[in-house]
Amino acid sequence: MNFRIQTKLLVYILSTSLFIYILAFGYLSYNDHELSINESKHLTDAYSEKYANFIMMKLNVDMGIARTLVQSYSNYDWIFDNGMQDLYIQMLKDVLINNPQFHNAALNFELGAIKRNYDKPFGRIRYVLYKTDGVINERIDTLEIDGDDVGSPYYDMKINPREDMSEPYLFSSSGKEEDLAMISSISIPITKNNNFVGLVQFDVNLERFNDMIGGLKPFPGSFGFLVSNSGKFVAIHEKKYLNKSIETLSKRDNIDFKIAENIQKGKSFSYMRYDSLDVQKYVSFYPVQIGKSDAPWALGTSTPFNIMIKKADENLFFSVIIAILGFVLLTFVLWSISSGISKPLKKTSSIIKELAKGKISLEQKMEITARDEIADISSSVNSLIDGLDNNLKFALEIGIGNLDFKFKPLSTEDFLGKALLDMRKSLKQARIEEAKRKAEDKKLNWATKGAAEFAEFMTQYTDNLEEFSYVIISNLVKYVNASQGGLFIINDAKDTDVTVDLLASYAYNRRKYLEKKIPMGVGMVGRCINEAETIYLTDVPDDYLNITSGLGEAAPRSVLLVPIVFNQQVLGVIEVASVYNMEDYQIKFVERTGESIASTISNVKINQQTARLLEESKIQSEELVAQEEEMRQNMEEMKTTQEELEKKAFESKSMLNAINTVALVAEYNMQGRIIDINQGFLRLVEKTKEEMIGKLQGAFTSLHEETVQFSDFWDGLRKGEVKKIVQRIVINGKDIWLTEAYIPIFDQNGVPYKVLNISTEIRKPDTGNIKTNV
Repeated sequence: MNFRIQTKLLVYILSTSLFIYILAFGYLSYNDHELSINESKHLTDAYSEKYANFIMMKLNVDMGIARTLVQSYSNYDWIFDNGMQDLYIQMLKDVLINNPQFHNAALNFELGAIKRNYDKPFGRIRYVLYKTDGVINERIDTLEIDGDDVGSPYYDMKINPREDMSEPYLFSSSGKEEDLAMISSISIPITKNNNFVGLVQFDVNLERFNDMIGGLKPFPGSFGFLVSNSGKFVAIHEKKYLNKSIETLSKRDNIDFKIAENIQKGKSFSYMRYDSLDVQKYVSFYPVQIGKSDAPWALGTSTPFNIMIKKADENLFFSVIIAILGFVLLTFVLWSISSGISKPLKKTSSIIKELAKGKISLEQKMEITARDEIADISSSVNSLIDGLDNNLKFALEIGIGNLDFKFKPLSTEDFLGKALLDMRKSLKQARIEEAKRKAEDKKLNWATKGAAEFAEFMTQYTDNLEEFSYVIISNLVKYVNASQGGLFIINDAKDTDVTVDLLASYAYNRRKYLEKKIPMGVGMVGRCINEAETIYLTDVPDDYLNITSGLGEAAPRSVLLVPIVFNQQVLGVIEVASVYNMEDYQIKFVERTGESIASTISNVKINQQTARLLEESKIQSEELVAQEEEMRQNMEEMKTTQEELEKKAFESKSMLNAINTVALVAEYNMQGRIIDINQGFLRLVEKTKEEMIGKLQGAFTSLHEETVQFSDFWDGLRKGEVKKIVQRIVINGKDIWLTEAYIPIFDQNGVPYKVLNISTEIRKPDTGNIKTNV
């Protein structure tokens, strides 16, 4: 169909615009509508989470109070041993007074834990505190003394100790129905050494949560409810549902959405449902984790869905009105624009056709006589011609290899110009990468060739370490274009004098016969050995070394020291000096060469060490034969001496046994304290051995002036003197007279180390050296 340009603009642009407008606006409106619904759901979920966390915090505070109380009962055995169990009851009472949410409290202890003479595995004492008309009453029960109540909750906690929040139940402290409230019991076990010894229980009034969830209204008509682990309503706006299962509202929902299962697993979830009045509602659940209990509760929020989406529907309605008005305005604007550009477009049509054919010429530029939109079009066409002409010239220059030709894009949005610049940049980068690749290939070929050459050197001169070292260092210096080098090897042939020896050196195509020994740890060579790391110096000290040639002497510009390491053991050092700075690839090549020669050097050193050890082993073997003969003779002499010692020991033992039988015997240390006493002496003094050990000699004397005599007496014994005295001992009012001999016993160095006391009971003497003990 042939239409005028204005008609085409109106038909094509409006039809296309209408399609795009409807598609885009419909898509955005739909997304906005769905977003509003999702935001409403998220708001409801956030309310559920907020109130669930608040309730969880309250219950966890209650659980924490009980847990703290349990910790204070950890020293129960001391409390009960001292009869202070009233302190525990007072602690329970203080908790009930300061925490009105606690209705009752109970403290249970296993009788076996608090009574030392009780050995049965059952039986408990229970202290109960309960509120009646605001007054706290006490009761003490002794339960299960004939055996455990296997079906009771207490027994369940006993065999499986854990923190627990029981299933809630309805309870009225007054017995009146209007005072019914939901109650749940907190149970915290008391353990010692991981053994169950008791249980603390609190009955918590959950009525406070009814008022709390009354504020759970993310939208008008919303209401919240608290559900226990088994699905019972704990708090809800209608009290008739308290203590009833959630299936009361909809058994089908519980099956379809696995409500009970998700609550027991502690999951947050939501779903859409229709109530009995066929009103669609959004229901959101969030878990309430109570302490360490494995039975979480859940907080639910139910919201009419039509209320949730009311604002989203309003936004959608206003969006449609705005879209219609916008399209009307768009139609009018397009009509005005099409009428103003139809004629100028015809003028530019021929130019654009020429450009479309690829014909680019500055003669095609249009003359601009106005300052309106048509002038802008004409100016744009002229700019396009200029830009295409510049792009053409730039492409031709790049084609002939002139990558430095100056070119500037028309604007920051000139994609063609940017593409041409990127192409030039890529070509320049390709040149650089090609040069790098060639350089890397050259280095790789150099390193590969060198590795092959040195691998061949490794198989030569393996029986001569000095010649092998020269071959390696001379070829290495030449291959890395250095000036001189040396190969140092650790000489540990003498354990007491370990040095680093220069085995081979090379400089300016000549072998250098130098003898050099460096103590371990000295100089850069010693540092390289200690650190077991490559050292590369570019700031070489003036006094380090000089490179001498036919032209004179000069300090090296760089020095490289590479450790020769085999099995993590440093065997020596390669030192290379150059009047040039060495490249990284040359350094790495020297390092790899050092790794290769380490094995060969290690094998040569091991062979040399093995020969030395064999020679030492031969000498030691001969010495061992001589020592063995000498030892055999010594053993025969020792056997003869041992037999004599055993004979004397037997005689001494027999004599001591005889003395112990007929006399009173005691042993003292050199401080005068008893360290041993025989039975005869113990019967005489009517004491046990434990009572006598550690007592001072004469400790029972009644005479104060004998302290000086005691000191003099023992000073003589410490000098090795034998003392004899007559002593009177009073035992239970009876006088007993003893004649005593105190004999020092010497160690192998002739030093007294104990005193042997041999006493005999006698009749009362007339006079003499008499000492009285009581």
